[in-house]
Amino acid sequence: MRTSARTLHPNIHKLVISQALSKLGDNFTEVALALFVLAVTRRNVTDLGIVLAMAYLPSIMLGWAVAGVIDRFNKRKALLISDVVRAVLVASIPVVHNYAWTVAAVFMMYCFAMVYRPIVRAVQPQIAGSAEINAQSGARQQTYYSIADMAAYLAAAGILFLWGVTPAFWVDAATYVGAALFLLGIRMPREFWLPTASGASRFWSQMSEGYRYLKNAPRVAQLTLLSVAVALATASINTLLAPLSRAVWHVSSHHYVWLLMAIAVGGFLSGAAVERLGLVARFTARPLIALGFALTASGFGLALIAGVWWLGALCLVLAGVGNALFGTAIMFWVQQSTPTEVRVRVLSIRSAGMGLGGALGAWLGGLLGQVGGISHAVMVVAGLWMALAVWTLAASALRGSTTPRTAAQNGSTDVG
Repeated sequence: MRTSARTLHPNIHKLVISQALSKLGDNFTEVALALFVLAVTRRNVTDLGIVLAMAYLPSIMLGWAVAGVIDRFNKRKALLISDVVRAVLVASIPVVHNYAWTVAAVFMMYCFAMVYRPIVRAVQPQIAGSAEINAQSGARQQTYYSIADMAAYLAAAGILFLWGVTPAFWVDAATYVGAALFLLGIRMPREFWLPTASGASRFWSQMSEGYRYLKNAPRVAQLTLLSVAVALATASINTLLAPLSRAVWHVSSHHYVWLLMAIAVGGFLSGAAVERLGLVARFTARPLIALGFALTASGFGLALIAGVWWLGALCLVLAGVGNALFGTAIMFWVQQSTPTEVRVRVLSIRSAGMGLGGALGAWLGGLLGQVGGISHAVMVVAGLWMALAVWTLAASALRGSTTPRTAAQNGSTDVG
């Protein structure tokens, strides 16, 4: 199945580009934030874990309630406000230059992300128009994400060397504004963006409807729990990745950029293969997800036994391949298995669970790194990725065919 950029409708292409542009800036901040916090706190990995945990805490505190109100928002306005406010907050971090404000700013940024992400993921299948195009746009998005990763990490390396961390935060702010402009360019009927629930709708009724759906949809419930575990493992490894080069290969922490670059290269190769070969469209999602987990575990495990940093980075290419593979397949499966009328609420609940898993993972990664050492901590997390592969293959609710064709035949209401 060969595809090209011209086969995507301009609306869905703009949505994909908007998210990729935002991802480009996020990558600058990912590098800058880790190095900024390590510098401000004199290389305290636990403090870094606290900052990273702020990316998930809003979902823990408020995510469960968002499912009860998110359908009352005008979707376009909610997305645009979220982008603009996050641009202001990220630009303020180097200006204030204070650890406490960094914690607060990251927390507030992800309060708005908690609204942005479920909405943008819920509207994607509708803008795509069909399950096949949604699968293609998901693979294209992963490819663009990886290109954004590589471009950002190369640029970040140059910026850090020449000017330090501050400009990286400003680049992120500019990309939020650019992402908002692409959203403004999406031409959909006005009714498409309007709230799907009135202000008079009962909060508890709306919220409980999403939970009731998950209770009666074992497949989507399993995918949601799996996503929570993924968030935990990802946050743990993200906390450990910045100090990995110094701890394992005894080189500067600035090699962190090249480790991220290696993962991005793997993601690009995987995303391009998924789109060009139509893997998500042609094969069931379960074995693709399990393979992705196994490759991720292998990549991090092999990196630990590499004798030099560049060999370890090559091993992390494998982890990037796995990450893009399971990420694309899980998101497609959740989107296509959930009915349109409850999709944004189910995705909000999923986001809340991932927030809990991510916060625990960031804290756990920092704790394991401080107590047992970075190498042992990475080995534990690699074991967790492999356990997720076993879980995916063993879970009875995840068995069965889920491709764009079967999803369309089921009317996007597959409940396992």
